[in-house]
Amino acid sequence: MAEKPNVILITTDQQRYDSVGMSGSSFVKTPNMDRLGREGAFFRRAYCPNTVCSPSRASIMTGLHLSRHGAYNIGTAALDPSRFLSHELRRAGYRTYHVGKAHWYPWGTVNPETAPIGEDGAPLRDFVGFDAAEVSIGHAGPGGITGHYAYWMRSKGYDPAAFQARKRFDKDDNGTSDYELPVSLHSGTWIAERAVQYLENHDHSEPFYLNLGFPDPHHPHMVPMDFKDRVDPEAIPYPAIPEPDAEEDPRLPEHIPHFRKGTINDSRFRGRFGMAGNQNTPWADYFRDREKGKGTRAYYYTLVQLIDKQLGILLDALDRLKLAEDTIVIFTSDHGEMLGDHGIGQKGPLVYEGVTRVPLLIRYPNSFRGRTVEDCVSLVDLLPTVLDYAGIPDTLRRDGISLKPLLEEERKLRRPGVRIEYKEEPDRIRYKAWVTPEWKLAVYLGESFGELYDLKNDPEEKINRFGDPNYEAVHLRLMTELLNDLERSEPVSGRESRV
Repeated sequence: MAEKPNVILITTDQQRYDSVGMSGSSFVKTPNMDRLGREGAFFRRAYCPNTVCSPSRASIMTGLHLSRHGAYNIGTAALDPSRFLSHELRRAGYRTYHVGKAHWYPWGTVNPETAPIGEDGAPLRDFVGFDAAEVSIGHAGPGGITGHYAYWMRSKGYDPAAFQARKRFDKDDNGTSDYELPVSLHSGTWIAERAVQYLENHDHSEPFYLNLGFPDPHHPHMVPMDFKDRVDPEAIPYPAIPEPDAEEDPRLPEHIPHFRKGTINDSRFRGRFGMAGNQNTPWADYFRDREKGKGTRAYYYTLVQLIDKQLGILLDALDRLKLAEDTIVIFTSDHGEMLGDHGIGQKGPLVYEGVTRVPLLIRYPNSFRGRTVEDCVSLVDLLPTVLDYAGIPDTLRRDGISLKPLLEEERKLRRPGVRIEYKEEPDRIRYKAWVTPEWKLAVYLGESFGELYDLKNDPEEKINRFGDPNYEAVHLRLMTELLNDLERSEPVSGRESRV
């Protein structure tokens, strides 16, 4: 066993838990993700710490919730990036490298992530704790071919603006399209190729941390035209969509109908900018059009199958280079996607399973094999887990906890649930949620409404029990557990004397 394990952390964007075949979804084929789960650990109840990109990604990198790291929404950055996993590992002697999407900084300002690259396409140096980084911002389409990804494409003799998208549907805010860009020039191919080259060229006398950010399956749902391994739209179970003349359930939180009707940015919940992760799309109407709804869902899951093939390239390289045994591979996503569940698309201030529950696969052959984990875990647990395996003492009280005892000894976690936080703005819609294997509670600060779901008997979260007197005891217990979790990791200074 290596003294310190290598670490590869792979984060996709907006990938649902049910997009992995191992989750029980027979309509999607993900043999490489399934392989990671079979050979390592497959987590059935992994949750994101926030339901939009930057806060969740900052939580992954810090092991802290947004109430601690400060990056509360897209367009913000963590208050202290020096405590990122990349910095912690580099201080301990790791060589660190990043390829792909990061989104730890605002994309609309001048910062390390939006820095121009030189004519030679050299990686950015000393990038947020990474020795070097190849970065792109944006998503599919010409506007998403930026930074080092654009340089890579041009180096192969292609103009990023030359490839057009053929839209499948009119007025489609998911951008469901057949993309002229071939798989050989896809962003995931760039990431996989550069990752393999890093592995081949690395001096393996030193441990490495390789961070990979795949920008899919985030909308627009643009699939390369030459990618033939498509998901059958008729094979995917379709969600129940509220009828247009149906009476609204009075137990629904006040903001939910706005997402369905496309009025969220006209509501009192909007902050300074448009609602994070959503705009005024009438999602219920969108998904009542079953041709469009089935089509966009199929293209979404097809993008996951494309990512799976790119993951396979990386796993094959680890085997070929004899690095698999000594390398921790973590595969996850920053958050999920509603994709029509509850008559809503995309993401935002929501707590439903579709957007909060994410895939999590961890493989480390030198430590454990073949685990299926039923405990609720959070992406804030990844940093403490990696530091624990690397034998690196942590001087900061993190919100996350190490999963090493669970993975190696199958010990139950000392924490009964996981926390999710959301803050559109300090004076706009915000919540703190607590999720256990049986229950989910969401408390909206400054509001009279909330959410409480019996996940065991109502896994589709159809009945909101918040305010129901028959569930007061459950509400009180979950609230106490949430407060205990908030207090558990509060930072404290050392006490040297009585007075």
